[in-house]
This record gives sequence, structure tokens and C-alpha cells, in this order.
Amino acid sequence: MAAPRASVVVPVYDTQVWLPAALASIDRQPHRATIEVIIVDDGSTDASGEIAQDYARRSTGVRYVRQSNAGLGAARNHGVRLATGDYLGFLDSDDLYPDDGLDHLIAVATAAQAPIAVGDMHGFPPRPSPPWRAEIVGASRVIESVAQAPLLVGNPSACNKVFARDFVADVGATFTEGSAFEDVLFTLPLLLRAPRTVLSPQLVYLYRQRGNGSSIMDSRFQPAKILQHLTIIERLVADLDGVDPASLPAVRRWVAYMQLSYARRAAVNLDDAQLADFTRRMSTLLADIAVPVAAEFVGDPAAGLRAVALYEGQPDAVRRPRHDGPVRLHGGQLHLDHPHFDRYRELLRVPRPTVAVHRVRRGDPVTGESVRLTGHCALPGPGGAPGRVRDDLLLEVGDTRLRLPLVVADGDPDRLRWQVDLPLDGLPRGRYALRVVARDGGAELVLPPAGGTPGTRAALTTRGRAVWVAPGRRGLRLVVTDPLVTAAATPARWTRLARHRAERAARQGVRAARHGRQHLRRLTGR
Repeated sequence: MAAPRASVVVPVYDTQVWLPAALASIDRQPHRATIEVIIVDDGSTDASGEIAQDYARRSTGVRYVRQSNAGLGAARNHGVRLATGDYLGFLDSDDLYPDDGLDHLIAVATAAQAPIAVGDMHGFPPRPSPPWRAEIVGASRVIESVAQAPLLVGNPSACNKVFARDFVADVGATFTEGSAFEDVLFTLPLLLRAPRTVLSPQLVYLYRQRGNGSSIMDSRFQPAKILQHLTIIERLVADLDGVDPASLPAVRRWVAYMQLSYARRAAVNLDDAQLADFTRRMSTLLADIAVPVAAEFVGDPAAGLRAVALYEGQPDAVRRPRHDGPVRLHGGQLHLDHPHFDRYRELLRVPRPTVAVHRVRRGDPVTGESVRLTGHCALPGPGGAPGRVRDDLLLEVGDTRLRLPLVVADGDPDRLRWQVDLPLDGLPRGRYALRVVARDGGAELVLPPAGGTPGTRAALTTRGRAVWVAPGRRGLRLVVTDPLVTAAATPARWTRLARHRAERAARQGVRAARHGRQHLRRLTGR
């Protein structure tokens, strides 16, 4: 064949089920005659080798080679060394090119004289849309720096791209061998150094989600993979010479995004020695990442505490991100306190400081007529040892009629469980606004009820009164009845509603039966 426009490297390992479809998707490209196919059999133990060899015999412009099993990165590097095309493409043997997908990438790269072209890629079954896709929405465009499309750093896959072979050689980019995430140190150095990159919204690649743990995507949070990913990131950050300085913030944001996500899995999956190593290395990596950048990727207080522990190099706090100190109020926002609060303030913000009441029960009769309320706040536990009095978190009944500090109930690591013994002396029959108030010096903040709070069942007091918490449009309400009302009815709001619905259903059933009998009589009369 004439000098090919592009060479497609297809690494193969035990994919006999999907390989024929992958190769057929290359053949469906409109300009297939100008595409060189290099199949690298990475020591397959099934019929993949026979399928690939048969394809090579039947098709033109196909080269088949076999190597001892060395992994995906080594197989791709072998294919790149054999390639003769102007551009390089990469197709995994269980994935597909859409019709015209590869051709489109080659065409737009050639037209723009760009060393890289990037298109859209979809998983099947579908996966949630990743943030980087926002960079390819709209018409095709050419960028001269990643700084013009910073989210593109979040797409290190080589498969939805083509690369000028000469440019790859000039940069010296290779796939990582003997490790997962082999694309990162190939794709990102090229993207960060490319003088022009074409971005196209067209779908050019379909990748398969096997869902059985056999693919890299399915197993990326295994302990070995977590540490391999950290090593890859360290190597990427250490080799940024020659990169446009305006692109460096995009790299740092992506590093923070990825590694804070991996930190959550590391806390669960790594043993103590591995986690200590992970934390030490992450502390070094985060030294160049500003706290506000990391705070962009913190979704809850526990994640914020874990990020602080990574900055501080504290593996125990990475595994168990708990908060024993008081809360702080800053700029009208609730935060967790920390000895270095000013530095880590944005990581310590509580984005959804909600409260819920779970149960009301009769209090200790020795102390008089009272009830015990239990609930939780959306703060990471334990909030102190069980029994600790939290003077910074108050339960308010009525319009400051009564204020009592929350008491820590247990050491739930994900939220602060609390209890309050509420004396009922001085609380006549009525409905009282019930709030949890955070207090920091003279500043206060009311914590709103959690969405969908259902209320509680009623508790009977020693004097025959019923007390329960009911949800309302304006928040939670503490309801207190007198003994006569208690004896007359079950007072919970949803109980009355359930009775009403049951009565309505019974009436509907009676009407349906009557209509059925009337219809039957009409049919019989005919």
C-alpha cells in the first residue's frame, strides 16, 4: 500500500469475544485503504491470536506481531515502533471506532496541520458525562495551549485522539510499562507541549465497560493500582519543563481532583504501612497545590478533614477524618475548627449543615417530667467522647424559651449523633419551633432540618402528656399535648393522614364493587 495516512495500534490480550468487532470497526472507516493496522498480540492464551492472524491474511495493510505478555503499555510501545503512518491512533481490542470516527480525526488534524486531534468518546453501557467534555461542546476549534481548554487535562486517554508520529518522537513520549494508567505519561506530555490541538465534538471512540473486574477501569481502586497511580502523577509533575506556564494551573487542578478522589479509596483499601507511604507522598505533592484549589473538590466535611490530614502528613486522620473540636462561623458559613484554621478554612467549610431528629422517648422520671430527643448533625463524628457536652451547639425550643447544649451520643465517624434531655416544666400544651443553633462567640447560625425529615413517633410522659417532633413548612416543631388529648387519639400527623388515606381507599373500593355489580347486571339483562 502507499504510505499510510495513519497507523492504528491494536494491542490484544485474551479478547476473542470482542476482537472481531473491533477489527471490523476499522474496516468500516471510509478511507480504510490509507490506514495501516498493527496488531500486537501480548501473549494471548485464547483464540485471539488466531483471529488476528486470519484478519491479517485477509486484509491489506495489516501487520501482526506476537510478544511475551508484558502488559498494555509495552504492547502499544511495540506497535508505535513498527508504525509508518503520519498519524498514530490506538484502539483497544474490546472497543470500537464509530463509522468515520478515525477518519474524522485524521482529516481535522491534517487540515489544521495539528500534531494532535481530540474527539468525543462514550462508554457502553453509558457512563456519566465527565467534566472534560465541556471543552469539546460546540463547533470544532484549534487551541494553541491547554490553558485555552484546561479541563482537557482530565482526559488522558490516547484512544479518542490521533498524534503526529514525528511529534511523538520529538517529545519522546512513551506509554508506561508494567503499570496501570499507562496513557497518562504518553498523552498529557504531548497535550501540554503541542503547538496546536484540534478539538472536535464528533463521537470518535466507543469504550467497553465489562463490569466483571477484568478491565483496568473496573480494578483501578485496588491497593496496587492506587499506589501506581500516585507514582504516575509524581512522574508527571516532576517533568513539566518546557510546558506553557499558563497550563500549569490546569495540571494542578487535575492532580488535586484525581488524588483527593483516590485518597478516599486509599483510606479504606490500603494497610497501615501503605497508607503512611501514600500520605507522606501526597503531602509532598500537595505542597505546590494551593488550598483553595483542593477545596474545589471537597464535597463534605469528612473529605475536607481528610484533605487537611494529607497536607499535614497524618495517615491516622486520613483513615479516620474525625472532628473533636468546636465549630467556627466565618462569613456566615459554618466551619470545623482546626489549630491552623486560617490556612485550611476553605477545606473545613460545612457545605450542608443540616440537622435531623430521630426519636423522642420518655425521660428519667427521677428528674421530673421530661423527654429525651436524639438526632444527628451533618458534621463528621465523633464530636468528642460520648457524654461530652457541646456548648457550641444548642437545641432551642420556642423563640429562645429554652436552650440546652447537645450531648454527644456515640462515635459515629460520618456524622455527629446527639441527645438532649428536655425538661417539660414550663412548656404548656402547644407547638414550639425546634432548632439546633451553632454558636461561635457572639455569632450564631441556625442549622436547617435535613430534607425529607419525617418527624418522630409520640412519647408519653410521666404525667400522661404526648410529645413528638413534627416537620412543617418552616422547620421542625415540638408538639406537646395535654393528658386528655393524649388519651383521646394517636397524635402523630402522619397517623391521621394514613387513616384518611385508608378511608378514602375503602370508599373507592366500595364504589368500584358497586359499579362492577351494576355492569354485571346490565350484561346479564342482555
